[in-house]
Amino acid sequence: MLTLTLLASPAVGVAAEADGPCGGLTFDNGRLTTGRLLEPRGAQTEACLREVAEAVKARPSIRGLTVAAKLPDAQRLDGQGLAAAKAAAEVLVTAGIPRTRVSFVAPPGIPDAPGQLQLAYVERPTQPAVARVRTASGPVSSGSGEAAMRSRLAGDSLYAGELVATGKNGRAELSLADGSGVFLSPESAVRLGTLELTAERQRKVLLDLVRGTVETEAAPGGTGSVFEVRTRGAVAGVRGTRFRVVQQEDGTSRVETLEGKVALGVDAASVDVGAGYGSRAKPAQAPEAPRALLAAPVLEQPRGGVYPTVPALVWKAVPGAKVYRVEVASSADFAGDVKVQESATPTLSGAAPGPGKWFWRVLAVDADGFVGYPSKIFSFDIPG
Repeated sequence: MLTLTLLASPAVGVAAEADGPCGGLTFDNGRLTTGRLLEPRGAQTEACLREVAEAVKARPSIRGLTVAAKLPDAQRLDGQGLAAAKAAAEVLVTAGIPRTRVSFVAPPGIPDAPGQLQLAYVERPTQPAVARVRTASGPVSSGSGEAAMRSRLAGDSLYAGELVATGKNGRAELSLADGSGVFLSPESAVRLGTLELTAERQRKVLLDLVRGTVETEAAPGGTGSVFEVRTRGAVAGVRGTRFRVVQQEDGTSRVETLEGKVALGVDAASVDVGAGYGSRAKPAQAPEAPRALLAAPVLEQPRGGVYPTVPALVWKAVPGAKVYRVEVASSADFAGDVKVQESATPTLSGAAPGPGKWFWRVLAVDADGFVGYPSKIFSFDIPG
């Protein structure tokens, strides 16, 4: 028997102290009990139900919650029991529990006991996590869908079927169970699909890119392994290790291969995109022939050193570049807060937010939006 008492379990991210609205919460084999009697109505009851909602949202394995209003027969038969149960269910829905997962009933009351609400839940069998959040900065969230998202932090586990999203200025790096890495750019969303591993090192990984951009480093897999990133109109099947997939707002899917090889397919048409090349597939059209990605810019200055004020960033021009994407971060792995700016010329002023040690790199972007290889990374210091 497994019992989880929230009084001593901060890992679920819910405060459920004995002096809280519920007086403590306990999940025990389908029964959710409160430390205090849960009266049919009242401000204290509503506060407790909101606490219950937060606790349930912190347990993705819970698929259903039932509210039972057990009132004396005279009140129950008069319809008050069902009305109380329905009102309690509405509080849970308002607090963020999907309506399809909340039900309410009014069974016979408990003899010689005051009217009360009781809660029961249905929990799916424990499933292994398919990924975890390695790093997160800015708004990062996940959930079963856009309407049921909650914030995520580094170290959080993720499960098959979850939608993971970043907001404006949000970034996340996910570590998949097979050892692969997935990097979400700002304002991107990916749904975690199948992730299967066998003893023969075969793996099957399916990801659905809903919007934005992801960069993937696929771990080596055995013969017959599958690693696919699907968009609305195409499928990128990995035959290598490192690539980017972009889902544009107009439905165009774009692939940029940095290492290895990726097959970009639309229906029966497919094209292999090798390292250093990119391709795109517009809605209802076959993938375009691969084109060469732009080379990595060569950074000129600063390449280290201490500066009294924010220095101008300068690099050599890249033939074919329409714009340059300049990234400045407080860590060399660019996993934390990253400031991204664009420049039409090979120089940029005022790129650093303020005092501190800063790392910078530049990527060239062509006229069709294909992003080339990143430059080397250099740093500079601004005294506080």
